[in-house]
Amino acid sequence: MAVRPQHTHNGGIVERRLRPIYDWLDNGNNKKALQEAEKVLKKSPTLQAARALKALAMFRLGKGPEAHAVLQALADEKPSDDTTLQAMTILYRESQQFNKVCELYEAAVKAEPTSEELHSHLFMSYVRVGDYRAQQRSAMALYKIAPKNPYYFWVVMSVVLQAKTAEDDTKKGILLSLAQRMVDNFISDNKMEAEQEARLYIMILELQEKWEDILNFIESPLYSQCVPGSTAQACIPYLKKLGQWSRLNLLCKDLLWDNQDRWDYYLPYFDSVFQLMKNECEGDSHADDTAEKCHEFICQLVESMSSGRTLRGPYLARLELWKRLSVDGDPTSLLGSGVALCIQYLRVFANKSCAVPDLKPYLAMIPQKEREDSCRDFLTCLGFDENSEPETLDDIQRHISCLCARRLTAAPGAPAEQLATAGALRRQYLRCVARRLLTATQTEYCAADGYGTLAAHYYCSAAVQQRSAAPVLQALALLELVLHHSPANVHVKLLMISLYHMLGNAIAAESIYVRLEPKHIQLVSLGWVHAARCAPALAPARALRLLADAHAFHKHYAKESVEHLTYAYKYGTFEKLLELGAWGARLGACAWCALAGRERALLPLLAGPPAPLHAPARLPHPPVDNRDLNAIISWEPAQCADPDLKERTFDQDVAYLRLKDGLVSSIALCIECSDNRSVAEKRAQLDELRACVDAFACAMDKCRDKYGAARRELCISAPFPSRIIAFVSSPVPYRDLYSSVLTMVCELCGGEGVRGRESAERLRALLVSSRQQLEAPATSPWALRESLEAFSNYLEFIGVITFLLGVCNELSTPTNTKKSKKKASQSPDQILTTEMLSKLNDEVQDTISFLEDIFEKWPTYDYGFNIEDELAKLDITDKYHCPVEQKLKNGLQEVLADVKNILKKKSKYLKTLQ
Repeated sequence: MAVRPQHTHNGGIVERRLRPIYDWLDNGNNKKALQEAEKVLKKSPTLQAARALKALAMFRLGKGPEAHAVLQALADEKPSDDTTLQAMTILYRESQQFNKVCELYEAAVKAEPTSEELHSHLFMSYVRVGDYRAQQRSAMALYKIAPKNPYYFWVVMSVVLQAKTAEDDTKKGILLSLAQRMVDNFISDNKMEAEQEARLYIMILELQEKWEDILNFIESPLYSQCVPGSTAQACIPYLKKLGQWSRLNLLCKDLLWDNQDRWDYYLPYFDSVFQLMKNECEGDSHADDTAEKCHEFICQLVESMSSGRTLRGPYLARLELWKRLSVDGDPTSLLGSGVALCIQYLRVFANKSCAVPDLKPYLAMIPQKEREDSCRDFLTCLGFDENSEPETLDDIQRHISCLCARRLTAAPGAPAEQLATAGALRRQYLRCVARRLLTATQTEYCAADGYGTLAAHYYCSAAVQQRSAAPVLQALALLELVLHHSPANVHVKLLMISLYHMLGNAIAAESIYVRLEPKHIQLVSLGWVHAARCAPALAPARALRLLADAHAFHKHYAKESVEHLTYAYKYGTFEKLLELGAWGARLGACAWCALAGRERALLPLLAGPPAPLHAPARLPHPPVDNRDLNAIISWEPAQCADPDLKERTFDQDVAYLRLKDGLVSSIALCIECSDNRSVAEKRAQLDELRACVDAFACAMDKCRDKYGAARRELCISAPFPSRIIAFVSSPVPYRDLYSSVLTMVCELCGGEGVRGRESAERLRALLVSSRQQLEAPATSPWALRESLEAFSNYLEFIGVITFLLGVCNELSTPTNTKKSKKKASQSPDQILTTEMLSKLNDEVQDTISFLEDIFEKWPTYDYGFNIEDELAKLDITDKYHCPVEQKLKNGLQEVLADVKNILKKKSKYLKTLQ
């Protein structure tokens, strides 16, 4: 959006002339804006604002060089009016030339050294480039012109940021001392007046670990004046740092009397109680230094609640006390059994959807046998059983809470038992549909949806035990009906995506994923849910689109977030500056984004057209796991939980990322070495390519030893097994296939024809054997996912070898034949190489024909289950057609058609090389 003129020459005349240009720019009609700018410049050729807007319109029309020429001429004139400068700033920002903005305002400030507005813009331009030293200098100059508090604290924050980025501890200490001294002087002059100024001072003291000074400042009248009403809670973290447990205990007790549901007060209260219990000599007579006193205090909180105002905090506090006491002893003598406490909590709060998630960490602490023996009590504690038919919304939620608690505590049953329970839950949901008990809207979901999500867990568990797709189909049919009535239910959508991928159908999963509408950071945190599964499900084109979204977000997050830094200064939220910096660093080191970049380089070699492939950026060190593995609701029993799941799967994904990085790097080096330079000039790159190939082969060996035997049962709420497992444990020798083709290209680029032909001969033999080692297509829908993943790995190699054969063709074809139809003479060595490449080409075409035959004869599957028979028995006027069967059939047909089309194009391309 263009910035409207604030200061113009010749009063309103210029503003009236510029207004149409702004209107067209704001409406996105840059062509009209350019025409209007030309009209204005005919009457006023020297009007700087019009020239700046003309350059902006030209840039947006794709005329970058012309726009920058106009802009450079303007910059040489050193404009200082705000309208011109703002238009030029927008153009520089859109073209990512932030340093030019600094130069622009530096010149403007020299022209008008007393302008507060220009100095402010200069400071913000330094913020965008992250030049903290220049920020400090600019802010100090601004404060001298306009002595206002915000400007002074801009100086202080710039010093703090210099300290944060300083590598030398001595320098860091000096800068932090300087920042503290600057604020101390301000306090001495009684100039501090805002909350954010006080918070910045605390931040400076925190970085120096001066906990006593922070506490003294918070307890001073100045802090109460700047941040009224928050002194007590602000003291909590620093009392913990100083180990003043008695004070912390008394403070938290006072706060809890007034705020009985504040869980962030209970946790430090418990910390203080248990520290006082360890240090028996320390304490205050009024502090709770024993478990008995703590329990008595919690009971007083429970009793103090007025009728009709039941809060979860005090009840959860009893469970937290039980949990902490059970770590080193037996809390039953004081609190009774953990099961009784959990059941009591469920009786009171079962009408809330958060009740069972609240209980999950405490249920896991109960001994397994005791938990399993009492599982029935959780279901019947409110008078319900499996066949109860609650009629009110509160009773439905209570029933679902009891059923979920029973699921979390019971031992995993036999498949028949789980299917029976899932069937009962399905009937409960259909009963709610028939009796009009669903209250979902376009933006909210209803309690009865819980029957569907819980049933899906039972169905999935039975499917995993039976290794059968039939229970998954039943779960999908039920969840499609739930989503039909409750279109806003995110939990249902995520479960359905997971279940569709369990059947290997990325196209059907995509139909749900688009309804999820993930945006911004969700493209990263939820990448594992769908985007990462498209390529192994033989949907490379869809995978490329999703990976492009994640890559674009990762690439542009710095540009998009830089304005947030300027807002943090404008509004004085200095703490956000550190948070934004940490967030940017975490996203910059994201492992999933790094893998997305490598996949975007490799997948076009298969799905085409190949994009220019360059050496990838260095891998982040260390890579960061930004997956949100808690996104999918989970009702798995505690004994089925895997505490190492996140760490182990991330380790596997990073290993796969390193393999892909080595592969992309090797292919990029092959391209670089295939040019017309002499062998001597390419020597360094050839050596690097050989090292890359050796490192890739060595990494494959290590990964096969480490991950080749890794197996894990599927779970509806957990990531699927990492792709590295299928890659390194495959009977197809991918290590030898990739190493041979890359070595062949390397030797041919280095002029080693004999070695290159030996590698090609070895590669031919490997291709022949790999066709026999490739497993036959799955005959059941349950095994389809693994089968498609195996073929996706093989097809990826076909894409790579086809591309590299094109590179070899460029090498072996004499230069003069590329422009002339005349037959050029070849050396005997070149003739032998050409013949060998032709044989290899024939072998790849035979492999493609072999694959085409497989996909042409791919088996069909029975997806016959639907829920319509049961719906027909109910008194429901709305007609509903279950889409599961059609989605699965259409999805598989689309995948097979795409693959056959890809193979046809590859075969056609290979024929052009002969």
